[in-house]
Amino acid sequence: MIQSLLEPIIMSTLAEATEATGKTFWMPEAASSVAGQIDWILEFINVICYVFLFLVTAVLVWFAVKYRRKPGEHAINDEGPTHGLALELTWTLIPTGLVVAIFWVGMVGYIDLRESPEDSYEVSVTGQQWFWTFNHPQYGVIQSNELHVPLNRPVRLIMGSTDVLHSLFVPAFRVKQDLVPGRYSTLWFKAIKAGSYQLYCTEYCGKDHSKMLATVHVLPEDEFQETMGKFAREYEDLPDNDLPVYALTRLYNRCSSCHSLDGTNSTGPTFKGLWDRVQNGDTVFTDGTTLKDYMGDGGEYEVPENYIRESILNPGKLIRENYANVMPNNFASQLKPRQVEALVLMMKNLDKLTDEGWVGEDGKVQTPEQPAVDSSASAGPGMTEEGG
Repeated sequence: MIQSLLEPIIMSTLAEATEATGKTFWMPEAASSVAGQIDWILEFINVICYVFLFLVTAVLVWFAVKYRRKPGEHAINDEGPTHGLALELTWTLIPTGLVVAIFWVGMVGYIDLRESPEDSYEVSVTGQQWFWTFNHPQYGVIQSNELHVPLNRPVRLIMGSTDVLHSLFVPAFRVKQDLVPGRYSTLWFKAIKAGSYQLYCTEYCGKDHSKMLATVHVLPEDEFQETMGKFAREYEDLPDNDLPVYALTRLYNRCSSCHSLDGTNSTGPTFKGLWDRVQNGDTVFTDGTTLKDYMGDGGEYEVPENYIRESILNPGKLIRENYANVMPNNFASQLKPRQVEALVLMMKNLDKLTDEGWVGEDGKVQTPEQPAVDSSASAGPGMTEEGG
């Protein structure tokens, strides 16, 4: 009965709340088709809380004043009504109706977010410590820590985790979903405002959880098609002398959570000075051997480039001393041969790239000549020097 009375009112109100809302005290600016409904539900619950906070506080103060013990009074008058049917029905039916209403609008919104439209643009999402990978099967493009999506078109995310529990959350879209190892989960949204929006992992997933960030770029349809086409072929068309910059600005962002550029040691070894260490063979491995034992004519790695390539594609083969074998072993299937070549060249020329201003004093990658929309990686797994 309560549901039948409330449903027409609630659904008609939700139908009107389809446009994005501006930034509020509780929420950032909204940019998806469902954000207006979710914001309305939040405000609906907030208003209920405000009303009852004021009501309970007002009654509390009134009772405290009216029934306070007056000076000189010691006897307590316990005569009075012990049962009030109207009062009891009031404080039972009204809260019950409100709770049913909150449940109903929440359930409707939840079901809508679980069922994506049939014409949705699909993206495969992988979460792993501590970066995001976004695969666009339609274009053969893999992005890391950045995701480009079309404007005013439903986007369906098919998500999985390779290690621990993660959770994908885009506040501007008002969508959130856990990624559970060993199974797929899905989420969909339709962005209705062009721009760049922050994506977070909101499930604690280890030491660098706070760095597990990504950016969602919403582009008009024609610009989206052009951008994805460029990502699909850009590294193939680049001349060799541009590959180090391409690797630094497009591929390194996935490495950055574990490998620094300024000498700071983290989960994995720093890339600073990597080429000199490899050339000199100074690296010591967990089994007590050194890189010199594998280098030179007749050795496993006749040239330093072969060792770096092996560390990218098979990071668990040789583990550097004082580091654990935590680097995922799935990059061979994600990287094209020319992208591996680009990463090797980046590590060889890192000092030169730093001198040219591509690496700042804080160890962050600088892209002064490139627009923000082009700062994604076509296929960007994080790399390690010694399999760390």
